[in-house]
Amino acid sequence: MGTPDFAANILQKLIEEPQFNIKLVVTQPDKPVGRKQILTPPPVKEFALKFNLNVIQPDRLKGNEEFFEVLKKINPEVIVVVAYGKILPKEVLQIPKYGCINVHASLLPEYRGAAPIQRVLMDGKNYTGITIMKMDEGLDTGDILLQERIEIEQNDDVITLSKKLSELGAKLLIETLKNISNIVPVKQDSTKATYAPPIDKKEGQISWDMSAVQIYNRFRALKIWPGIFTIYKGKLLKIHEMEIAKLDNLENVQNGTILGINETGILVKVKGGVIKLKELQLEGGRKMSARDFVNGYKIKKGDILS
Repeated sequence: MGTPDFAANILQKLIEEPQFNIKLVVTQPDKPVGRKQILTPPPVKEFALKFNLNVIQPDRLKGNEEFFEVLKKINPEVIVVVAYGKILPKEVLQIPKYGCINVHASLLPEYRGAAPIQRVLMDGKNYTGITIMKMDEGLDTGDILLQERIEIEQNDDVITLSKKLSELGAKLLIETLKNISNIVPVKQDSTKATYAPPIDKKEGQISWDMSAVQIYNRFRALKIWPGIFTIYKGKLLKIHEMEIAKLDNLENVQNGTILGINETGILVKVKGGVIKLKELQLEGGRKMSARDFVNGYKIKKGDILS
């Protein structure tokens, strides 16, 4: 049971293990995507169909007797859940012999919830990891089966970190499944729990009164969706590429002031530092380099971005 690319990568690793017999893949319904709202299947469905796996996409799980009967007929030894996106009811949790095993992209009990990778990047943490958990009815509160930590590198973003965690998740999941009868579950310490709620589109809006590190961490975390943006001349301005820069003697300069423009970017004063904008896109326009943006919109040193 899974939905995004993160889950599809792990499904691939399961398929490559000959001792695992995947009887069914459950994923979310197809959804309209893009400006033209084209009905698009989830990555897990696309991948599963390439291997002729049986795929179903229930609209709901709670009270869905037809879905419960499908699972009971299969009588699975285990249900693997990876970023599925729906809460599993008790009726599902009770079906498999070894329970429902979740691959969660954090070191539980830290970052329980829907967006652990984005939240750990936004918080500027130096490490995260994977937890293999036996699911219960709570939100990521089940017993821990295996867990492993990895470092977050300075240039990691949601794309690179997701890939690393997906690889680690697949490795730990396969290790768990091969030793499922011998692993002793460990209860989580809920007094140490933190939460990773879903990302709201509004969180992509930055303020020049934020610090350079805060802005950069938000950029890393929200690169896939919704991206980061600000307002320029009443229009939404997306920032596609950026980095932290350094300049001295900025105590009396207003945040949002353009400090300089060179071949590689636009230097903007922020709280306690400087951000270099390298690739931008104004609402209704195309994505362009900072140099082309400056030429097209006649931005100059001393201008102030709101």
